[in-house]
Amino acid sequence: MSTFSLDALPYVDKQIDEPGARTLVDKLIASEMKRMPKPRDPSTLFPDIELFKDNQLIQQELERVRKGKPMENALDMTRYQLEPPTSQSSSHPSDVASAETTITPSASEELPEGRATWIKALENANAQLEHQNQRILNLELVQKFGGNAWNVHNYQLEYDLSLLQKAVDEKKAEVIELNKLRKRDQLDVAESLQRLEAKWAEMISSTLQVEVASASLEAELEQLKAYEEQLSKEFGVPLAQPSQS
Repeated sequence: MSTFSLDALPYVDKQIDEPGARTLVDKLIASEMKRMPKPRDPSTLFPDIELFKDNQLIQQELERVRKGKPMENALDMTRYQLEPPTSQSSSHPSDVASAETTITPSASEELPEGRATWIKALENANAQLEHQNQRILNLELVQKFGGNAWNVHNYQLEYDLSLLQKAVDEKKAEVIELNKLRKRDQLDVAESLQRLEAKWAEMISSTLQVEVASASLEAELEQLKAYEEQLSKEFGVPLAQPSQS
């Protein structure tokens, strides 16, 4: 199977500059594009994928979010609050509503449940204090090393950007060089192509002239044959048979 390279000749062919040529080309392109299949909808290119279909917990959570229901067993935010322990007491036995009062260590130190409540509150306060210390430590570390870390990260991004920009510039240079090579090659053979095109047009014209002359001779021959038959009928002379060689 033979192969060939097909290339346009934009630096040689100037027919596009002729009046009406560009409009005709645009119409041909539009007509060809109408026959091309329409691009598919991007949403139909990939099948529907059910995420986390093997994880029942995530499926339940996604369904909850989809229905807008509140979260069950949400995070206990009281551990992040620092409040003293409280007790429920009523001002009178006949009162139905109870009042929430804050107890003090002196009032509850004799009661085991009061002591346990204060111990729990103290542990919570220590946890809160340690958490704040960790936050302060993290802020100090960020203040001390965060700037340098971001500078290094920005330097890495700039280096990656320079590599990508260099690759883009190299590709652009290759395209420009390729276009220069195509232009030089086409201009080098432009005169030869124009000469061959003129010769081709001359040969086509000669062929058409020969075909016209041949058609004219055939018509004249048919007229002569008809005239010969007419004379043969008028004078009773048989037609001469062509000799067999």
